[in-house]
Amino acid sequence: MADTLVRPLFVGPVDLIGDVHGEAEALRRLLWRLGYSGEGRHPEGRRLVFVGDLTDHGPDSPAVVGLVRRLVEGGRAQCVLGNHEFNILAWRPKTEPSWLRDDVEPFRHEGVLVPQAKAEAAEREAILAFFGTLPLALERPDVRVVHACWDADMIERVRHESDALRLYEHYRAAIKEGLRRDGVADDLERMLARRNRNPVKLLTSGPAERSPRAWELNGTVRFERRVAWWEHYRDGALCVFGHYWRTTLPGEAPVERLFENSAPNETLGPGPAMCIDYSVGKRYKERLAPGFAGSFRAQLAALRLPEGVLVFDNEPDPVPPARRG
Repeated sequence: MADTLVRPLFVGPVDLIGDVHGEAEALRRLLWRLGYSGEGRHPEGRRLVFVGDLTDHGPDSPAVVGLVRRLVEGGRAQCVLGNHEFNILAWRPKTEPSWLRDDVEPFRHEGVLVPQAKAEAAEREAILAFFGTLPLALERPDVRVVHACWDADMIERVRHESDALRLYEHYRAAIKEGLRRDGVADDLERMLARRNRNPVKLLTSGPAERSPRAWELNGTVRFERRVAWWEHYRDGALCVFGHYWRTTLPGEAPVERLFENSAPNETLGPGPAMCIDYSVGKRYKERLAPGFAGSFRAQLAALRLPEGVLVFDNEPDPVPPARRG
């Protein structure tokens, strides 16, 4: 059914776009490089697929959402729900979205204001409504698309559901009751259960586990770490996802080291799987760095299928993904 949370992926050639995070200019440039018109039409009949996280961090989330919404509603694109869109739907913001709400502190990086265009008041309900229409996963025999993690059991749990927010709340209540019944008092264990046992949370944010040591991210000390689930993905169909920033900026420590043993263009695990988030969401950090001269290391990527090449917004030549092993 068209309104369920797992839907058929387009048949034919597609261009899968990584996390955009409000970088509207990078998205326009990438679509131009891929051969799409301003209305999202391609002379070869190709269509677009977005892996979620359209918003936050970057300078113009409203423009990105507006463009993708027009493409989706016009039948020229598909998009899955990312954790940033879901957090907005469930109203569980961290430092954002000040671009969408007036009661949120403006987004800052190390105390410096990050300029962001604000959504017009008349747009806001339409943006939320659009997020509420997005599926959690797309599939066809040879390709699967999800924002953060493809877990077969969780996919089956959501397959015939139609409301991600309602489903999330159902599992949240059940997990809370289970933890109470079992007498689980450890805060970290409770947090991990809420993340790993809720299908909506797992598919949009990925699994996590207890970290052997505390570590810091953006000024917050953490005791959990994300899991490279793709190392155990063996389902055969190519799984394309985003969420996990593959590009490390100069001077930036790779805190979780999920891609430490993988080339930037390498497929992951035995499945195979492919993460196409090349950290365009970090461009706000690059812009604020001393001496920034306009050349970005973080990139917005598209994976073209069936060609199997990566196209970046700021590189002239396509790059073939390397098969692992």
